[in-house]
Amino acid sequence: MKKVVFFDIDGTLVSRQNYIPESTKRAIKELKKRDILPVIATGRATVLLEEVKDELEIDSYIAMNGQYIVLEGQPIYTNPISEDLLVRLMEQASEDRKGIVLCGTEDIFSNSIISLVQRSSILKVLKSIGKIIPNKIQMSLFSRLIRKPPKSEDYKGKDICQVILEIREQDEAAYRENFKELHFTRSNDYTVDVISSGVSKATGIERIIKMLDVDLENTYAFGDSLNDLEMIQYVGTGVSMGNGWDELKKVADMITADVSEDGIEKGLKKLNLIP
Repeated sequence: MKKVVFFDIDGTLVSRQNYIPESTKRAIKELKKRDILPVIATGRATVLLEEVKDELEIDSYIAMNGQYIVLEGQPIYTNPISEDLLVRLMEQASEDRKGIVLCGTEDIFSNSIISLVQRSSILKVLKSIGKIIPNKIQMSLFSRLIRKPPKSEDYKGKDICQVILEIREQDEAAYRENFKELHFTRSNDYTVDVISSGVSKATGIERIIKMLDVDLENTYAFGDSLNDLEMIQYVGTGVSMGNGWDELKKVADMITADVSEDGIEKGLKKLNLIP
């Protein structure tokens, strides 16, 4: 009987101290030994998850909150945001002097309206994932963030699947009202991820299990933040990390230990997925 376990990255597979616990690495290996498929489900753009999937030897992932899906190394779904919407959103961010990052399937672009202070906070968000983004990639990203604003020809013909908008939670409502075709989901206090309406990690999970012909009751998910809500509620068994947001813990079927206290391994053992 096939089983699939979905894992968020930040605060779930990767600790707040920016490392993947050894217990997590052991747990992922045990899952594979038992023919249980581990799948990453993250808000990150593809370029920001390469190191994690390579270190854990996971080749199936849901990136950009369901906008881009790869199953066993093969892309199976891409859902780019329309160029008209991108232009509108960039114009609004420019008017409001908000930092904005366009996430493609292979690259990242940013506006230049970001102030020095804002650049610092976006870089903090990108670098908060520590060792899983090599320094050379961090510097490359920073260079893109401070360059001139991307022209349409920079990303024309490329699939832009997600936008990272640098706004606090209290400023989010106005954007939600003005861009009802888009879905706003938050995983930190600095930025909000913007994707197509009707898309989430849960819809990504639905696509994968249909392709694999896996029953919903044989699916599990581990997460810690608000952009994990849909997937935690959708799967057969949703698990919140001990360090998870209170809103997530309220809807989870189970709460495990903190990521840095062997939460993944302990949770999988409690579910009898590994010995």
